[in-house]
Amino acid sequence: MKSALQLVPATPDHAPDLARICFEAFGSLHDRHSTPRDFETLETATHLVGMIVRNSTFAGFVATLDGKAVGSNFIAFTDPVAGVGPITVDPSCQGRGVGRALMQAVLDEAAKRRVPRVRLLQEAINTTSLSLYTALGFDWQDSVAIMQAAPGAADSNGIRAMTESDLPAVHARSEAQYGHTRRNEVASALAAGFPAFVRERNGRTAGYLIPGFLGHGFADSVPDMADLIGHASANAPAPFQRILVPLSQRELFRELLSRGCRTLKVMSYMTVGPFETPRSVWLPSILN
Repeated sequence: MKSALQLVPATPDHAPDLARICFEAFGSLHDRHSTPRDFETLETATHLVGMIVRNSTFAGFVATLDGKAVGSNFIAFTDPVAGVGPITVDPSCQGRGVGRALMQAVLDEAAKRRVPRVRLLQEAINTTSLSLYTALGFDWQDSVAIMQAAPGAADSNGIRAMTESDLPAVHARSEAQYGHTRRNEVASALAAGFPAFVRERNGRTAGYLIPGFLGHGFADSVPDMADLIGHASANAPAPFQRILVPLSQRELFRELLSRGCRTLKVMSYMTVGPFETPRSVWLPSILN
C-alpha cells in the first residue's frame, strides 16, 4: 500500500531529523557532481536548521511518510520580499513528489500572507529542481557564482563593523538599490552575532556587507564592494568567507577574480512575482 505524504508545520522537535536530511541531501548532490559541499559537517547543518526552525519570521513545513520526516522547506517573511529555503528531501525519497509538495506549500503560504514577491537560489547542477521550480511559476533572472573570498589587498579605509545605529542607512540603501527594505534581515543578522561591515565616505554609507550564505550587500561601486569583501575575508570566521556574486555584475566578478577569489559553483537566481534588477553593485543572500 502506497504511503500517504503529509505536510506538518516545522517545530524545534523536528530539527535533528531535518538537519540530518539537509546534510545528506546536499552532500549526496554535491558529491555526485564533484562540487564543494555547502555543509562540510552535520554540526553545520544542525546549527543552520536549528536557527531557522526557531526563528518566528520563518514558516517551515515538514514532509512525512508513515510519520517519518523525509524532507522540509522554509520561507522567510523577515522583510517585504520573501526568501525560500533550504528545501531538502531525503535521498531515499527523491522523485516521489515530496519536493513539489514542499515548494507548493511555501508558495501557498506566501499567497495566504499576500506576499507577492518570492525569491530563491537554485542549485544549477540540479536540473530536476530547475524544471520543477519553473513549472511552479518561478522565473530565472540571473546566474550567481558562489565564490571563496580571498584576504588579498583591500583598502580598509572607512570600513568598520556595523552596529544597530546603521540600520536607518541600511533601510535607505536597500530600498534605493533593491526596491524594498532589508532592515529587519540585517537587524536579525546583527542580533545573531553575524559579522557585518560598513564603508563610510564623506559622512555617508557607501556600502555594507554581511558576508556568508545568509548575508548580502549593496555598494556604490565595484571597488567599494571588493574592498568590503576583502576586509570581511580577513576579519570574519571561515564560515562567512563565501560570497554570492551575480554574473550580471561582470566588472565585480572580474575584479574579485583578480583579487584571488575562487569560483566554487553556480546557482540560479529565481523569482515569483514582480521583479526589478537591483541597482548599482549588489550581492544576494542564499534566500534572496
